[in-house]
Amino acid sequence: MSLLEKIKTSRRLKEAEDKVFETLEEIIDEREERGDDHLVDARELPMLKNLFRLRDIRVYDVMTPRVDIDALDIKMTSQQFCKYIQKEKFSRYPVYDGSLDNIVGIIHVKDILFALINKEKCTVSKLMKPGVLFVSPAMRALDLLKVMQSKQIQLAIVIDEHGGVDGLIALEDILEVVVGEIDDEHDEPEDDMIKRIDDTSLEVNAKARLADLEEMIGPVATEEERENPDIDTIGGWVVHLAGRMPSKGEVVHHSQTGIRFLIQSSNPSHIERLKIMSIPSKEVLQEIALRQEEEENEE
Repeated sequence: MSLLEKIKTSRRLKEAEDKVFETLEEIIDEREERGDDHLVDARELPMLKNLFRLRDIRVYDVMTPRVDIDALDIKMTSQQFCKYIQKEKFSRYPVYDGSLDNIVGIIHVKDILFALINKEKCTVSKLMKPGVLFVSPAMRALDLLKVMQSKQIQLAIVIDEHGGVDGLIALEDILEVVVGEIDDEHDEPEDDMIKRIDDTSLEVNAKARLADLEEMIGPVATEEERENPDIDTIGGWVVHLAGRMPSKGEVVHHSQTGIRFLIQSSNPSHIERLKIMSIPSKEVLQEIALRQEEEENEE
């Protein structure tokens, strides 16, 4: 089959898929308006609607941004990476050589455990699997789901137009769009992600969402920052404000609001926990946000 014929076939399949989704969506909407729940169980309806949403969701919408990636250096000793995975508690990690832009493999904690039990040589380079799936941030999440299923792959690395690492996406990230948040016994309870210390300070897990912080204390980010796919978490936002990866003990200042971020723990790839201090009242933050918006409109 020629390249042109493959493109035409792919386009016809895409059009057929869209038509099926649209027809099902119309039928469900009509039944829902009539109060007829025989076609789809009421508990299944939100899940099915989320499946329709998956058609329009791109990889960058659900990926973990670069600054929040947990990865292992190929040169780590067994003691170093065992200590690291004990703290992070993921089942799979990307492996990089030299820098995060040079991902060379994926390592599964299960393989590390088996090697330790069998008293085999336990190094990152020996235990990692070299096959890595690299994808574009603009790829449809539904298309990636099909690829990951067919190749039996759980993780993919998202790269930008220059070949640098933009983020990471797991099969679980795509499935959560359909079925909702999937928590396991190692996930930190949502109540513990942002802890109130007093009226002007908080302790937070850097992976907590920026949107959740703003819901609690008021508007602090710019509209441009909220729309930036790399700034989904508080940690990612603080890295953006600093312009680099801040170190443990460092304080990052937010000039517009006077808020200060004390980095309590971090590693070379991302911030882990931080303390937010000197937080103004919601009313003051709303006034600052309104003033900034007026100044932007004048420009």
